[in-house]
Formats: sequence, C-alpha cells, structure tokens
Amino acid sequence: MSSHLRELGARRRALVAQSDALRRRMSISAQGLRQVVAFVDLGVAAGRSMAGRPLLAVGIVVALVVLKPRRALRLLGLGLTAASIFSSLRQFLSALPASRR
Repeated sequence: MSSHLRELGARRRALVAQSDALRRRMSISAQGLRQVVAFVDLGVAAGRSMAGRPLLAVGIVVALVVLKPRRALRLLGLGLTAASIFSSLRQFLSALPASRR
C-alpha cells in the first residue's frame, strides 16, 4: 500500500510540474495576444464613437484614399490614442469637486 501511495505522490508532483510549465508557456503566449486585444478594443471603441458621427467616418475614408494607407493608419492610431487620453482626462476632471478644478 505504501508503494502505491509513493507512486501516487510522484505522479502528483509530475503533474503539478507539468501544469506549472504549461501555465508559464500560456502566459508567454498570452503576452502577444494582449496587444492584439488592446488594438481590437481600441477599434471597437472608435467604431462606437463614430456611430453618431458619420462625417468623421467619411473623413477617415477620405484620409485613407488621399494619404497612403500605412501613413493614414499610423495617424489614425495616434488620433485614437489622443482621443482616448482626452476622454479619460475629461472623465477624471469631471469627477473632481468644483473647488479643485
């Protein structure tokens, strides 16, 4: 019976070590996905904000046609980042009491 328990203990330790290794590999793989998901989230937020502003959507399409797509997308990324920062700052400032503004 004690040899069976030793075997079970050894098997458990091996499984825990394998699980730790898999968890580390998954964490490393997920780092690349985080950037992709953040970019997709940014695109979804941009789409939602443009839903009520069709002129902005037309302006982006025109910018893509007039500028080279790579340059236009870089500028769009900078603009979306700036808009996100501005929105966060605006929310932060609106949460402050009027005497601290």
